[in-house]
Amino acid sequence: MKRTQNVKQNYEKLSTRLTTALAQVNKLTETTPTPIYGAAPDANILKNLLEECEDSYFWQNFKKAAPIMFCVSIEEDQNLRQMRDMSFIEELLKTKSILTLLSQKLESGAADIDIIEYSIATKMLEHKLAVLTALNVSVEGDGEDKASFNIFGTNKSIVIDKVKLREAITIQEQPVVEKMATPEDNKKVDLPTIATNLSEEEFLVKAVEFIGPLKKTSKKTLEKDSFIKVFKYMGDFAKLKNRDMKKVAQAKRCEMFSEDPKKYLEALRATMSEEEKSYEASSAAMFDKLCISQECFERTQQELMNDPYVSMELFNMGISMEQPGTPTPAELTLEKTVDLVMKSNDYAFDRFKKDYLDQMMQDPMLAPVLISAIAHDWVLVNHNYPEDDFKAALFSHKIYENPEVSQHMQNKQMELMMLAAQQNPMMMQQMMAMQGMGGDMGGMGGPPGLGGMF
Repeated sequence: MKRTQNVKQNYEKLSTRLTTALAQVNKLTETTPTPIYGAAPDANILKNLLEECEDSYFWQNFKKAAPIMFCVSIEEDQNLRQMRDMSFIEELLKTKSILTLLSQKLESGAADIDIIEYSIATKMLEHKLAVLTALNVSVEGDGEDKASFNIFGTNKSIVIDKVKLREAITIQEQPVVEKMATPEDNKKVDLPTIATNLSEEEFLVKAVEFIGPLKKTSKKTLEKDSFIKVFKYMGDFAKLKNRDMKKVAQAKRCEMFSEDPKKYLEALRATMSEEEKSYEASSAAMFDKLCISQECFERTQQELMNDPYVSMELFNMGISMEQPGTPTPAELTLEKTVDLVMKSNDYAFDRFKKDYLDQMMQDPMLAPVLISAIAHDWVLVNHNYPEDDFKAALFSHKIYENPEVSQHMQNKQMELMMLAAQQNPMMMQQMMAMQGMGGDMGGMGGPPGLGGMF
């Protein structure tokens, strides 16, 4: 009876901690830009829970670099330095005492051990030890003038010039006001959609109206809000100009679908070339209407790409631009859409491995576009759903978030990467780099590939 009661209490403690933690992470995600479609949760994570919860290699820098930077920052204030040193000693001795007592309890097989509480406490103490260890590491050659440490996950290191850092830091005698970020702090501007039944000139006039006066920085580049508006309406304008081109391009590819693989690839390359020229023409027309240069836009883009918030907003905007304006065919239910996605991707990956793997050695960036094109064309040839109709189903059913499709795509991509490694290790490195940049190795059902066709 007592054992059952202890189990129940442990379960309630764990449930409370999980609820609190989930509330905290939900609050953080409210104020952090996230993709329109998040990756589907991988249920297999729970099968290897402890290892999955460990800090990733690069994340360890947050526990290593932060305490070092803080300690260097307060060295000039005698009171703070004394508090720092005392805190280090106190935490070290307390951690040692608790770990020793926990170990003795476990070794003695004591009956009053709360496994849940002991496990959580041990993990918390491990985090403290990581900070204490970081502060106890020295680098040969460091001294009064500099402090150095390595960056986990890279072959780089950081050297801090203590003299310059002291000049840059002011320790005030009063606190500053701190507040948690709120969703309003990162609230996206609601940009109106321009009707697609307008002429190109009418569309441009509306776009200029919605973009409003362009604001520029002291470097003569666009401010963030102005750049995002230009990016959105430039993409929408290109989509307007290309709406008929995509249908014609898919029809041409499908004529070659069962023909010589080389002819199919040539048709795809011709499509990409035409779309690129059309996009350049669309951009030039938009820049001319806004009285800005392409060079100004590109310099702004280079500057803002370092801002993760802007990058995520542009990523989400890019996905939205891919969404067709056509309704989802009624017969394309969730079950049927998932079935067609799985079958089309099976066919696309198999055909890629059979006919195109060697050709991709010279151009791995084309792989996601080619696999996606083959998948969409298979759906049209075998089931008579054009690309726009099928894309509408992918969006309405949020195929990105379907766990079955997500796992299937991961398996296919891993298989392809292993084949690439056998053919050419360099090709695998390029494919992994593409995934690391948030891209996808093609197909439908995963995040869009770099320049891919969803």
